[in-house]
Order: sequence, then C-alpha cells, then structure tokens
Amino acid sequence: MLEQKISRRTFIKGSLVAGAVAAFGGSLVPLKGAEAAEAPEASATKVVPTICEMCGVKCGVLAHVKDGRVWRLTGNPKDPQSGGRLCARGNAGTKTLYDPDRLKGPLKRVGDGKFEPISWEQAFKEIGEKLIELKGRYGPQTLVWLAHPELISPLEKHFMAAFGSPNYTGHGPTCYSSRNVAFEQMYGGVPGVDYRNIKYYIAFGRNLTGGIKNPDIQKIVAAKAEGAHLVAVDPRFNDFAYFADEWLPIRPGTDLAMILAMINVIIRENLYDASFVAERTVGFEELKAGVASYTPEWAAQITGIDAATIARIARELAAAKPAAAVDPGWHAVTGSQYYNSVQTARAVAALNALLGNLGAKGGLSFPPTIKFGDPGPLMGPKPPAAVAPRWDGAGGEKWPLNKAHGIIQIFPERVKEDKPYPVKAVVIQHLNPVRSSTNSAAFIEALKQLELVVAIDIQMNDTAYYAHYVLPEATYLERYDPLMTAGNKVILRQPAVQPLFDTKGAEEIIGGIAKAAGLGEYFNFTLEQYNDAMLAPLGLTQAELARTGVAEVAAQPPDYTKLKTPSGKIELACQAFVKAGSTLTPAWEPPLVEPKENEFRFIQGHVPMHTHTTTDNNAYLHALMPENELWINPARAAKLGIKTGDVVEVTSKVGSVKVKARVTECIHPEAVFLAHGFGCGVPLRKLAYNSGANGGALIPIITAPVSGAAAQCETLVTVRKAG
Repeated sequence: MLEQKISRRTFIKGSLVAGAVAAFGGSLVPLKGAEAAEAPEASATKVVPTICEMCGVKCGVLAHVKDGRVWRLTGNPKDPQSGGRLCARGNAGTKTLYDPDRLKGPLKRVGDGKFEPISWEQAFKEIGEKLIELKGRYGPQTLVWLAHPELISPLEKHFMAAFGSPNYTGHGPTCYSSRNVAFEQMYGGVPGVDYRNIKYYIAFGRNLTGGIKNPDIQKIVAAKAEGAHLVAVDPRFNDFAYFADEWLPIRPGTDLAMILAMINVIIRENLYDASFVAERTVGFEELKAGVASYTPEWAAQITGIDAATIARIARELAAAKPAAAVDPGWHAVTGSQYYNSVQTARAVAALNALLGNLGAKGGLSFPPTIKFGDPGPLMGPKPPAAVAPRWDGAGGEKWPLNKAHGIIQIFPERVKEDKPYPVKAVVIQHLNPVRSSTNSAAFIEALKQLELVVAIDIQMNDTAYYAHYVLPEATYLERYDPLMTAGNKVILRQPAVQPLFDTKGAEEIIGGIAKAAGLGEYFNFTLEQYNDAMLAPLGLTQAELARTGVAEVAAQPPDYTKLKTPSGKIELACQAFVKAGSTLTPAWEPPLVEPKENEFRFIQGHVPMHTHTTTDNNAYLHALMPENELWINPARAAKLGIKTGDVVEVTSKVGSVKVKARVTECIHPEAVFLAHGFGCGVPLRKLAYNSGANGGALIPIITAPVSGAAAQCETLVTVRKAG
C-alpha cells in the first residue's frame, strides 16, 4: 500500500499544485516576459458581455474595450457560470486574441510544413469542388466531420445531414463516453452534482480543481467552508487531493472494485434510502445479488485500500444522504481511461441511487428545460436521411449504445482498411486529434492518406499542420455563436472587437463550404436569424439579449418521477447492457493490462493552467506552466537512477517521448503521470513548440467494450534515463 507520509507544507514546495493554487486564486499577476496592458480610464472603456471559450465551461465574461482593443476580461456577475469570477484561463483570454502566432487568413498546403495564403473565395471553391468530386466517386458517407462539440455544433451537424453523411463524431471517446453511456441508460441522462449544498463528496479520479470548472469550484469551496467532507480517490496526489479532506491512493484502474464494495456495505447494512429505492428505481434485488460477493475484504486485495477504510467511507457517505454524492466524473475512471470505465460509471450511478440523491439538495440533478423556437424553417428543406451506416460502427450491432458519441480513436484504422466503404475526406473543427486522441503517429499517417483534409481553427495546431486547407475561425472575442443556456438563463456570445485578421465566424465558414458544395439552399440564413428564431417564444431577440449578455427566462423543472428510461425510473438492473454484451448489473472487470516489474501504467490528466492542446501558446498560461514533467515514484526512480530534472525516455509499444522527470511520492509506484496538452510539434507556434512531451504519442488504439471509449490509461511504458 502506498504510504501517506506527506504533509501539505512539504508537498506545496516545488509542486505543480503551487501553480494550480496560483492559477486558482483569481486575477493574474503580471508575469515576466508577458506584456501587461495598462488600465485605461474607466470612462473611456466600453464593456461588452460575452462568453469565454478558454475551456469548455463557457463562463460569462465582460470584455473591457478601449480604442478597439480588449485590455481586460472579468467575470460577468449576472452569469450563473462565472458569478463574476474567472479562472487563470479566463483571465488569459486576451493573450489568445493577441497571440502573434494565431492564424491570420486561409492557407493552402503546398508541401510538407509549407502553406501559401489564399482568398476565402478560392478556399471555398476548391474545397466545394473536391467534396462534390469525392461524393460522386464514393458517396456522401466518404466525408467525416471530427469536432470538439461547441456552440456551433448544430450547424456542423446540419451541414453533414445536408451533405448526406452520418459521420459527425465528437471527442467524447477520449473524454466522457463511458460515463454518458452508463447514465443515459440508467438515468435517462447525465446529472450534475449540487456542489454548493453537498455534505459528503467523493471523487474517483475526478480532479475537480485540475480539470477546473469555474462554477463547480466556487460552489464546492463554499460547501467545504460550511463543513462538507471531501474525499479524493486517485493514484496521484492531484490538485483536488490537496484540497480535499482525505486522499486514498488507490491502485490504478481498480476504482470499480472499491465502489462495488461500498455498494455491498450500504445494502448489507441497510444504509440505503429504502423508500427512494422502492419508489424510484427498478432492479434492486438483482443489484443486491450481483454485489453480494464484493466485500471490502475482497476489494482491499485489489485496490490497496484497506477494508476498514472502504467500509468507513461507505458508512459515512450513507450517513450524509441525500446531500451526498459520488461524482459521475468526466474524463477520468468513469470516462475514457480504462477498459472497465463503463462498469465503473454504472457502479457510480447505482451507488448514487442508493443514496436517494437524485433531485435532492446536495445530491444529483438535471437542468431545467427552456422551450426555444424551431429554426428549422430557416434552414431549407429537411435533408433526406443518410443511407450508409456510420464510419465507426457507433450505434450499430457492435456498439448499440454509442451512436451519440462515436469512436474517434479508430479513425487511423478505419482510413487504412477502407471497409465498409472508403473514408477519403475529413473536416476537423475545434479539435487536435493528433495530440488529443491516441497513437499520434498513426493519426498523422491517416491524414496523409486522405484526398481532402480541412482544418477549421484559430491556430495552426498539430492536426491542421497536415491539412490541405486551413480555415481560420475568428476567436471567441471576435464573433457571434448560437445561444447557450445555463439553468434558467440564456446567454449570448458576441464580438467584443472586430476580427483583427482575415478570419470568419464558424457559421460563415460552414455556409461558405456548403454553398460551394452545392448545398446553398440549406444555408440561406444568417446566424442572427437563427438565434432570433430560437428566442422568439421567449419574447427576445439577439439584439435585445446583446445588451446584457444574459437573460433569465421561463424554464420547466425536471420531473424526477418520470425519467427518460424504459421504466421511467433509475434502472439498477438494465437490459440494454445485456443486449450490448455486458452484465445486467454493475460487475467487476479488471483493467485490461497489468504492468510487469520493469513497466509502469501510463496515466494522464489535466492541469488548471491549460485546456487540452489549445492554450500552450498563450503567453500568460505558458508562463505559469511552460511544459509538463513525468511524475515517478521515488522508490522506482531510485532503481532506475533517475532524479528530478533528469531527461527520461518513456517508451510504449507505439511510440517514445523524452521529457523531464519529477520524482515525487505523490504518484503510485505502479504508475507514471504526464499532464495532457504539451509537446506541440508545430514550429509556427513558437512558445509551445517542443515544450514538454505529447502523451498521445504513447497511447495505443484501444476501444473499450460497450461504450467505445479510448481506454487511454491501458498503456504500459518503460522509463529510462536518456543518454
């Protein structure tokens, strides 16, 4: 068992958490090497409410503008996300707007790493003609659209429907697919945690203050100040473990065993909410029988957490119900890290149900529903349904529960095999799969095999570097987007300044491609018309909403007595999983791989200073954390002759990277950890280029059962001191 002989004071010295705490503290301090804008007189400043896009949370911000320049960003106090406060990334948004390395106009590839500027007219014309040609030769299904789903995603999907391709795929398989599949089947949707009112909270691999969500952090900080007990279960002493009351250093990939044992204790000792279970769930007796053998003593042998601790945590959690929850998670053990992640997510869903916390204060909840208008009549005739199956098989016979999320990591294999039909073209928007997916080398080779690769982004990322056409989107401070909702509020993204360069909003780019590809009848509308149609039943227009940026509207609260499941209740025993080849109730499945004596399990995660691979060239955030390091346990490092600061070579079966080592007791001896989002291979991005290492180069293409998730932490590596 990993010893926990470490104090907060000892850990904070020289730790990555020091950077996290600095980032979490609010306003950025001026940083050496980063220009600090001087504050103009308040009377000369225009304030524009809009939406941040420095991460996926999309907090409401106020852009302070003078002489056509954004000099400051602050949180919008009317926004339910930011509540008037921004994290480090939100504060640093001006450095993305004024990044000297950002894309400034359309580019066409003319050689390896070589691009020439072209006009938008030429770009649209050539892309449209190529799409028409490929559609004629291979059918519309030859086109795949890969995206990090943003506010613009309804128009991306509309384009694909108009083109006739079913192949729109998000980044979910490298993030949240397993969690979503589990909760969608058992709860009818994915609930959130009422962090503000929680009394007892457990995070299995959920690094709440690392993969930082501003509104959640503000709420859980307030809850802790009022006595909430927070437990972090993770092989690594991560940012949240530093903040929590307890850290349980579990063996990597064994969280499922601990959760099953907790369910066992709560059922066996009659600690569950009996009335809630009887009235609002189905399958309790099947669950009870299914977990009968999963005792704390059994789990202790697997997890490295002693049986008494597992039982104590279960009892304390149950005693705090219903203001108690196990976080459904995000990217971690319930999302896309392990082969057993969907079973782990199912177990988390079942455990929460036993607490009777759905709809309860301090438990889990669904958002209210806002009744928008239908913009459909603006968007042309209804496109005919696509006739081909999806490129990745999602939603088909093998992956019946995964149609909404896709299986992005198999893209290289699918391009290579050409079955059941050829994939010859891809549009990639707001995504960098060369670094954010798995097996970077294989993804690059796949891109090289295609006849058309179009990248839409604000920067020349590692994927765009291999595109035939790079189309620059305006940054979030220069454009409008479709509407966003949070609770009972509608929020608008609008430009704070005019585009600095020859860039366009995504709706203009998508519409331009559509018209050049013969799909003009589907895009004969403006984004303002689209938003106005959505807002019409609410008595609002985009122009009116622009004044405040946020409007409170009527919303229908969720009906927890009638969930979107076959039974209308939480399905503790779920036939949908049986039909998908799994078990009726959550059951133990070991991780796919186990490290041998000379191997480590490679694990990765996020840090509060950066978002995926999008912020590594931001001057402020780069100054906070310019590179990543490989966390390695002292006992293992000593045997390999490795000290902090040494450059080490990390090798898996698909790749190898070199990176500095960080020797620390804050990582389980069986694992090494590398923060995600570093190792940029594009020399045009001067700050990010060759800073740190790209973990995606190490991760093989693995697809977990049922959910189709990427199982990124089922990766074994060796580590040696580099010569």
